[in-house]
Amino acid sequence: METPSKKEEIQTETSFDSVKESASDVLGGLLGKIRRLEAAMKAEHMGDVYQIYWQELPASIQQSSNTNHEMDNFLTSKLDQELQKTFPFMIMREVISPILMNYQIGSYYRDRAVLQVDATQPTIEILPDIREQWEKVVNGDYKKQLLELENQQDDFDAKTIAARSELQKINDEIAQQEKQKAELEETKSFMNRKKIEEEIDVINRKLKELTQQQSQWAPFASDQLSGESQKIELANKIDSLALEQAIALKELRLIKKRFGGLEEMDAALEKFIKDFLDKGAE
Repeated sequence: METPSKKEEIQTETSFDSVKESASDVLGGLLGKIRRLEAAMKAEHMGDVYQIYWQELPASIQQSSNTNHEMDNFLTSKLDQELQKTFPFMIMREVISPILMNYQIGSYYRDRAVLQVDATQPTIEILPDIREQWEKVVNGDYKKQLLELENQQDDFDAKTIAARSELQKINDEIAQQEKQKAELEETKSFMNRKKIEEEIDVINRKLKELTQQQSQWAPFASDQLSGESQKIELANKIDSLALEQAIALKELRLIKKRFGGLEEMDAALEKFIKDFLDKGAE
């Protein structure tokens, strides 16, 4: 008959053997995944690389294997190679981070990035502010905005001219009323005092009304420096918006030439990612 201590010893050994067996299975499975990842990277089976690295390996292994951006650099380099092969007219413009790259769709008089590639997903997408500009061209929003600014410019010029004319009329009227008031003051006597004061009171009310009109028109005509500043600001807005429209139009023409249209470009970019992930698949 086994003693209690002997029984406990046997149970301990059995438990330890079980732990070793489980650990061996885990390590064996992990090693198998790492070997599969290595084989997929060598064969450039990109769908398998993404599946094994992001879905099967634990976060600790992901982090340790990417300490110096080794995996980031591998993924971005393969994406860039395929992108240049599929769309040779695309040019890498900016490296935002080890996994983010911005591209332009051709070389033209105002080069800028319009696409962003994210190697961790992977995805390739039009930058949101660029897409918004393209849609503004398609919807005619630029034309509407430019027309509105040009109308503001015309209205401002017209109001300035009108203000100067109106102020001249008001000033002349004020001078005439002041003259009449002075003449009435000179003719005022004890006998006609009440009548003259009534007439002067009418003139004073008229002068008050004219002064109010004068204050309303004065800002548009008297402050020449402020007026010029506003005109310059409007002109700069028009120039900036017109340039933005011209760049977006040029890019849309390039898209029409290379892809057939914006919708076709979206479809081509989606297909590119699918083909990239299917690369090397059996």
